[in-house]
Amino acid sequence: MDWPTPEQIDATINDFASLGVKVMFTELDVDVLPPATGNRGADVSMNVASDPKLNPYANGLPDAMQQALAKRYADLFGTYTKHCGTVTRVTLWGVTDANSWKNNWPVRGRTNYPLLFGRDDQPKPAFNAVIAVAPKQQ
Repeated sequence: MDWPTPEQIDATINDFASLGVKVMFTELDVDVLPPATGNRGADVSMNVASDPKLNPYANGLPDAMQQALAKRYADLFGTYTKHCGTVTRVTLWGVTDANSWKNNWPVRGRTNYPLLFGRDDQPKPAFNAVIAVAPKQQ
């Protein structure tokens, strides 16, 4: 939820832009759960023992976390749209929370909420936050 910072992303985009390189963000999702390990990678073969502290939202994402997730997505897309032309594509890693690869990983039974649409296929506050920061077409 807090790494990398928007400032770090902004600096990285600027670095690539100074080289004349176009930037694409792919496989984007935002993990709302506490980290199960110190590894920030996505080794899908990783397995961590179950611990209730690692699955705090098994029965749904509280409103405060929904709002924090919305802010994170707004910050990310605010940074991306600032670099419209250099950032040429943003692709999310899935559509709904129900189908996210982050469910059950790296802890079996874990429930995650990393995307813009909920398990009910409806837009979440994060979706509305992205729309709010998107450039308006004339």
